[in-house]
Amino acid sequence: MRSRIAQVSMSGVALLIGLLLVGQLRSQARPTEISSLSAQDLSTLIETLSNRNRELRSGVSDVQEQLREYRLAQAQGQSALEVSREDLRRIAAFSGQTAVIGQGLILRVNGDLDSIAVNDLLNELRNAGAEAIAVDQVRITARSVCALGAGTLEIDGTQIERQFTIRAVGDPDGLLTALQRPGGIISQLKLFVNATIDATQAQSVEIPATQQDLQPKVAKAVQ
Repeated sequence: MRSRIAQVSMSGVALLIGLLLVGQLRSQARPTEISSLSAQDLSTLIETLSNRNRELRSGVSDVQEQLREYRLAQAQGQSALEVSREDLRRIAAFSGQTAVIGQGLILRVNGDLDSIAVNDLLNELRNAGAEAIAVDQVRITARSVCALGAGTLEIDGTQIERQFTIRAVGDPDGLLTALQRPGGIISQLKLFVNATIDATQAQSVEIPATQQDLQPKVAKAVQ
C-alpha cells in the first residue's frame, strides 16, 4: 500500500515538474524522462527550478524598475520640453517675432508730430512697462526708430501719416498714468506741437508681428 502511495506521489511530483519545464523540455532534442529520475535527481531539479524562478522574478523586478525610471524620465523630459517651448514663445512675443494680444492702451494721434516727438511717445510707453507696441501696423522692436523720410515720417521703412494710432499692450492704468501725469509726455507735447493725442484704455489690444528680419548679423551667442 505504501509502495502504491509513494508511486502516486512520485508521479504527481513528476507531472508538476513536467508542466513547469515543458517549454525547456520541448526545446531539447532528447527530452529528459521525468519518470526515470531518482528522488535525489528530482530534488536537485526542483531546487534548480526554484533558483531559476527566483532569478526570473528578480529580473522581472529589475525590468519593471527600469521601466518605471524610463517613464518618469520621459515625463520629466516632456515637462522640461514644454517649459522650454513656453519660454521660446514668450521670447518670440517679447522680441516682436509673433503677434500678441492683451489689455492695454490705444493712442489716437492727429497733428504735426515730428520724429523726436514720436520717439518720445514710444520711449515713454516702454518706460511705463508696455510689453508690445505698434504704430498703425508697424510692430515696434528694439531696432525701431521714427525718422524723417522723403517728406514724411517713417518707421522701419513704412510711412507714417499725419493721423496714426499707437497701440500698446501692458497695464492700462500704469500706462495711462505715466502718459497723463502732470509734466508728462502728453503735457509737454501740447506745449510744442500742434496735435491732439487721445488715450483710451482697452481690454483687448492686438499687436502684429514685425516684418523685419531680427536675425543678428554680427553678434553671436557666447557658448
